[in-house]
Amino acid sequence: MTTRRSSRASASESRTERQTKQKHRKIWNIALGVFFFILGVIGILIPVMPQLVFFFLSLVFFSRVSPRLRRAVRRWRQRHPKVENAYRNWRRKSREKRLELIRRARKMRHDIQEKVEELTQKGA
Repeated sequence: MTTRRSSRASASESRTERQTKQKHRKIWNIALGVFFFILGVIGILIPVMPQLVFFFLSLVFFSRVSPRLRRAVRRWRQRHPKVENAYRNWRRKSREKRLELIRRARKMRHDIQEKVEELTQKGA
């Protein structure tokens, strides 16, 4: 009986912890979106500074917060196939890089385990 209560309590604690993390993430994304939008406006006022990059970044951060904006961006990408293809290639390449890093880390872990086993067998 006590295990059920403790598991319920831990589940509710983890839920509230998750909700606070989501709230912090949402606030952080809004703050970054506003920051990059302001930099984009400054880029319009100062001709040397780029503005499209900052407006694009603000759009990315705002779309992480707003489902409506995310849907609009997704529809825009579908209407422009060149942008969609570039986006898909970018995602594919980043996924491949990430998987390659994971493979290397696993191989390194395996190599280290083998060396440790060799050393322990020599020492024994």
